Parts: sequence; C-alpha cells; structure tokens
Amino acid sequence: MDKRRLTAEDVQRFELAASPVLSPDGTRVVYQRTVADVEENGYQTHLWMAPVDGSVPARPLTSAGKRNAGAAWSPDGRTLAFVSNRSHGSQAWLLPLDGGEATRLTRLRRGISSLVWAPDGETLYGLVPTPYDGDIELFDAELSEKEASKQFEKEDKEWSEGAKRFDRLHYKMNGIGLRPPRAPQLVAVDVSTGEVRQLTRGDMGVSSPAISPDGRTLALISNRHPNRETEQQEHQHVYLLPAAGGELTLLTDQVSAQDVAWSPDGQHLAVVGVGDELSQYRSATQSKLFLVSPDGTTVVDLTESFPDSLSNACGSDIHAAGDGPAAIWARDGRSLLAISGREGRSEVVRIPVAGGKLAGAITAVMGGDRNVFAFDTIDGRQLVAIYGTPTDPSRVAAVRVNTEGRPRVARLVTEPIPEAPVAAFPAHEVRLDQDNAWLAEVELVDPEAFTYTSDDWSVEGWVIRPVGAEADHKYPVVLEIHGGPHTNYGYMMFHEMQWLAAQGYAVVYTNPRGSTSYGQDFANAVRLHYGEGDAADVLNGLDAALARFDFLDGDRVAVTGGSYGGFMTNWLVGHTKRFFAAVSQRSISNWLSFYGASDIGPTFVEHQLGVALFDTPEDRETLWRMSPLAYVADVTTPLLLIHSEEDLRCPMEQAEQFYTAIKRHGGDVELFRVPQANHELSRSGKPKLRLARLTALCDWIESHRPQ
Repeated sequence: MDKRRLTAEDVQRFELAASPVLSPDGTRVVYQRTVADVEENGYQTHLWMAPVDGSVPARPLTSAGKRNAGAAWSPDGRTLAFVSNRSHGSQAWLLPLDGGEATRLTRLRRGISSLVWAPDGETLYGLVPTPYDGDIELFDAELSEKEASKQFEKEDKEWSEGAKRFDRLHYKMNGIGLRPPRAPQLVAVDVSTGEVRQLTRGDMGVSSPAISPDGRTLALISNRHPNRETEQQEHQHVYLLPAAGGELTLLTDQVSAQDVAWSPDGQHLAVVGVGDELSQYRSATQSKLFLVSPDGTTVVDLTESFPDSLSNACGSDIHAAGDGPAAIWARDGRSLLAISGREGRSEVVRIPVAGGKLAGAITAVMGGDRNVFAFDTIDGRQLVAIYGTPTDPSRVAAVRVNTEGRPRVARLVTEPIPEAPVAAFPAHEVRLDQDNAWLAEVELVDPEAFTYTSDDWSVEGWVIRPVGAEADHKYPVVLEIHGGPHTNYGYMMFHEMQWLAAQGYAVVYTNPRGSTSYGQDFANAVRLHYGEGDAADVLNGLDAALARFDFLDGDRVAVTGGSYGGFMTNWLVGHTKRFFAAVSQRSISNWLSFYGASDIGPTFVEHQLGVALFDTPEDRETLWRMSPLAYVADVTTPLLLIHSEEDLRCPMEQAEQFYTAIKRHGGDVELFRVPQANHELSRSGKPKLRLARLTALCDWIESHRPQ
C-alpha cells in the first residue's frame, strides 16, 4: 500500500504521553495521555495504566473532565491520587485501584497541584494558590458543581474586567496573564476527612515538595530573599519544614535549586540546581546534582567533572505538557538516575553514590538517536520511559538497564562532533502504548545529521529531504532556527518540518552557539554576543549543507524561526539578502522595549545581554545595536510576522514595531495576528489556531518561491 503524505491537519491527530509514575512494587505504570479535541478546539488529558511486562494493553483510568494529571500512588499501591477538573475546578481526587469510582477529596477554591503522599498514607501534601499573607480559600461543602461553576465565572469576569493595581516587578506571566495577588503555598490534606491544614504562608511561593522517608520533614524550594524580585534564580533555595507545621529552615544557600529528593534512608537530599557557576554563566548555567546533608553542613557536587547538563532542552512542536522528577533515587540508595542532553540526544544517566560522595563514573544507561523526556524507576534497573524519535513523537516503553553504562567524555568546542548514528540502547524494550499507529500510513523522512566548522567551533545540524525526492533534482530549502537560545534541536520529531518536506521543501536546521547539549562553554557563547557568532553559525551551517547535499537549491532558500529564532530571523533579514522569503514567529525586534514589556524582560536582558539598567548612553547603545529594529532600513526580504496577541514572553509590540517600520520603508511585509494564543501557540495553542499558523507560514513561503 502506498503511503500518503503528512498534512497540516495531522497536527491535530497526535497522541502524546507524559509523566510516567510507577506503582510502589514497580509492576504497573500510570501516565498522562493528551489528544486534541478538535470539536471543542482544545485538548483532553487522561490517565492511562499499563503493566510493565506488557502482558495486556494500556487502558484508560479516567474519562471525566478535560484534564486529569499529577498522578501519585499511595504507599500501599491501592489508591491513586490525581488532580482533575471534572468538577469544582482542579481538585484532588482518589481512585481505588481494586475497583470503584474516583471521589473528590478537596474543595479548594483555587485548586491544588503537586500531590505528594505521606509515607503512612494518611496525608496528601500539595500546593494551593493562596492570597498574599492570607489563608487558603475553600468552597462550601454543600456547593453544587453548577453553583461552583457560576462562582468561577463571576470571579473570572470580575478579574478580567476590573481595574488592577500592581507593585511588583514581575506582575504577569506568559500563559497565565496578569498575576492575581496569590502565591502557591503548601497544604496537608487528611485523606480520610478532606480536612486541610495550611503549612506555609506569605507573599513568597513554594514549589517541589518532598517528604522525608520517616514522614517528619518536608523539603521544598522557595525564594525568600529580600532581593528576590531582581535575583529570582540566585536565591531559589531548599528549605525544610516540620510535617506537623512550624518555621521554615534554610537548608543551604550554596545551591540555587530546581528540584529536590530525599535519599531512601533520609541521610541526604539530592538537589538539582546550580552552584557558584551561576554568577559566571547566569541563565546559561548547566544544571548539576548536589548531595546535601539534612543539617545543611555538607554540600557535595556530584557532577563537578561531568561535562553535560542534567536537563533536557530538546525542542519539538508535538510534545505533551508534563514531566517528572529531575533526579530519581534507586531504592537501595546507591545511585541516582537523571536525564541529560548530549549532542542532540537526551539520555538517562546513572550517578553512583556511596557515603555521600560520587562512587564511580557517571554513565548513560538508556539512549541512542532519540529524546528521552520522562521516566520513572523504583530499583534503578527497571525503567518506564517516554521518548520520541525523529519520526515518532511519543512512545511509552519498559526498559531494563545495566548497572554500567556508556561513559560521557568531555569534548572541546573545537573538537569534531561524531556524525555516526547511535543505535538505541538497551537494545530490548517492551512497548506499552499503542499510540500514533496512524503514522505507519504516512511517508516520513529520517533527518540526516551533518557537522561543520564555524569560526573554529564544531557545530551540528540536520537535513530533511523532501518526500519523494528524485536524483539529480534540486529542491527549495527552508532554514529553521530554534528558540531559547538555550534549547536545542535533536533527535525528536517536528511536525512542521516533516510537513514542509511533504510540501516538497528540504529543511535545514542547526544548533548554533548558545544551544544546549554541547557543554557549558558552547551554551554560554551566545551571551552578550547576540547576532555575532550565533548568526555566523546559522549561515555557515546553511553553506555547509548546500556544499554537502546536492539536492539543496542554494538560490531558493527561505528562513523561519520562533522566539530567539524569531529574533535571529529578524536579524538575518537586516544583514543579508540571500533569502527569497522569511517567516518570523513570536519574535524580538527591540531589546529596549522588550526590557519593560516582556514577562521576563529585566532578568533576561541582564543575563543574556549584560545590561541591567539602561540609564547610560553606553547601555542604550548596546541594546539598540543588538536590536533587529536598528537595521530595518536594510530589510528587503519579503517577511511575514506571525505573532500571538496574548504573548507575554515576546509581546505583540515586538512584531508591531518591526512591521510598522518595514511597512513605512515600503517593504514587502505582512502581520499575521493570532487571537486567544500566547507564546506557546505552535506547541500547545488551540488546534484550529495551530493549523492556521502552519497554513499561513507555508502559504507565504510558497507564494514567494522562485520557480
């Protein structure tokens, strides 16, 4: 049977898994599964369960509500707690796994998240949005679902239509909007009665709750420093709190924390975060793993000699929301496992420990030409992982890993990057899901990796041939530029790229300086140097691909990118005339206005461009020199600006300024405004709007393509 070509509409068909959680005995896994709800123009997320041995197919556990997530097994494995919006907002629900219907446990007016069981199974901990310096808010116990919905609608209307007053630097966030005066606080919920105790309060939020094995102490992350608004990352520390309630105690100020986990014996806390390197690399700093004693007197960097980051920043436009712990202890306490990016791949690595110290080499135990973006394990040997490949965005698999893995050797940025494919390892796995079977009927193209030298730096890229490419024929090219800049392309499927290939285009994409998965120096190289080595890497990568792949037509090249990739697209069209068309998405054009308009403006500009306050002529000149708007008179490339009206990360005014200036100069430019969408349009926007974006992108390129 002949295979069909991928369509734009197929973006609405993907079934995407996330957040696997193993039962305490390691025999079953629950995970989230998200699908588009085209009729409602939204998404539905439900919980599915499968036996780890694959003896029977995965089956759905939930069907009510549109979002069911955050699954947490009770210590005895008999009950599943999860968060569902099936009634009364996002509440904690309990599902008996030996039979019976789920029941609602909480009646919190603002909902709950991040559920964690106490070891005795009698208490659930979670995070609840709470008024600054105030108390948690509850629904009346007798309030019906209809009455609750009516209250929600009334409160939402009052907030959206009412005047608002702010006195904080960071008063808005992309995907949330203008922030109400609330912060997440920790609560304890009695599993038998639903009674709620508030354990933390104030105007500072808390995150990542973790309970000690004896159930006496909670660890959590918070920034409680007087300068927390201007030093958000610097003082994000781990605090300890008695489970019975009491005062927070700072564990250590030596680590800026991202996640925390107690060792099985309670003698150490594993903290994923950054140390003193933060002052040198700022927001480009690679994540590391520290062991901290419960009294905070001993802090050991387990990854001091490890060359890579303990994180996964591999991008995709078809990836479900949801992740897992940053590091997971094996039950015997002799190792931790974590995800780590390396040269476009995301692998699981093992960190052996003994006596509070590193006890051997850190090695990759699961990897290959793929992107592992979530996993769970009980014993450190049996894993359930969710991963994607260049032609399949989501697979759930059970994998048995070895105690010894493949070493990670440091590579200088000038040393060659290996081009040889890496086979998936371990070689044997048990597929637990049956999702995306429809892809078998679609002709997809495996990307071809290539490497090149740019200003003596080794850089990696990929090329996707057009579907049905013929020998001795040249094809138009679309050059794609990723966002971040501290993310990376890699061995993960992009619907947009595969769809362009189905339209007859070759796609070229690279990881220029600033990208992750190539070491600390490579990631840091873009900071303070936007539009310099990074721009050279992008153009040199295009030239290297043109020289290597004879089916690429160097006279017919278009360019597109989003976020930082949108900045780079804007930058390139002001500095070169080699593209027949450009599509700039959720872009940046003016750093001076970005500073005050973006939800991350002040800290991002300070960390990435080196200007904290632009109250001197030199500072203003630096920001203007790095702004694409400064070169608008030189833009001759036909340009489409795609921008979401609710984007608070790269606000709409960034596209408006560039559009107006080019239009005033008589340029060929259009502005495609997308309502009811934010910075995440291409990844999680409403299905119909994602389709509209794809259509606009391809139509612009197609209408300007030379024959």
